[in-house]
Amino acid sequence: MSKRQSNIRLNWQYFWRRNRRGALLLILAAVLVIGLAATAVWRLFFRSAGDSGVLTEAFSVPVITEWIPENTPGRPGIQRTVKYVVIHETGNPSEGANAQRHSAFLLSGGEGETSWHYTVDDHEIYHHIPDNEVAWHAGDKEKEDGGNLCGIGVELCVNEDGNFESTFENGARLTARLLQIHHLELSAVKQHGDFIEKNCPQTIRDNGRWQEFLGRVSYYLEQGEG
Repeated sequence: MSKRQSNIRLNWQYFWRRNRRGALLLILAAVLVIGLAATAVWRLFFRSAGDSGVLTEAFSVPVITEWIPENTPGRPGIQRTVKYVVIHETGNPSEGANAQRHSAFLLSGGEGETSWHYTVDDHEIYHHIPDNEVAWHAGDKEKEDGGNLCGIGVELCVNEDGNFESTFENGARLTARLLQIHHLELSAVKQHGDFIEKNCPQTIRDNGRWQEFLGRVSYYLEQGEG
């Protein structure tokens, strides 16, 4: 070892003995800052992924993503903050009118501007538009804090050859998962009829099952993340 290297080593040892506590505090502070920064980045990434990303399942129900093309009438690409999950029923009792069929309908152009975010049937869910984008489902146009500008539209299938009880349950599972992702309370779950005068979701309303639906959503929320 050279004399210069020896002197550097001695100086470092002297510094460490005199400043050990301060050096340890500096190291701990640096670790803390790095940890906080990493946590902030992690939260930002996953909040963003939750807002606009892709779900693969909701409490074991598979979620299939088939985005409506961008810049089409049903997907205007307007970014927004999510405040509600808005429950609808498709009103289509035809045989075969399941989630996949409604996805194909939207992909083919649908009914122009009318669109929504998810369609739920008795065994799977289709995701049509990212959660953080506006869809035209609530009938209240661009009303401030309205269902279109602030709500995730969820359509429940009512096809005659489907099992509505399973659809009802799957809708509750999806709703609970969306509340978790977007950090919303149970009070954020709305009916289409809360935004305009329309008897929707009709089957649930006509049979007095809205509180039952909320109860199932609450049940899944209590299970933790699904």
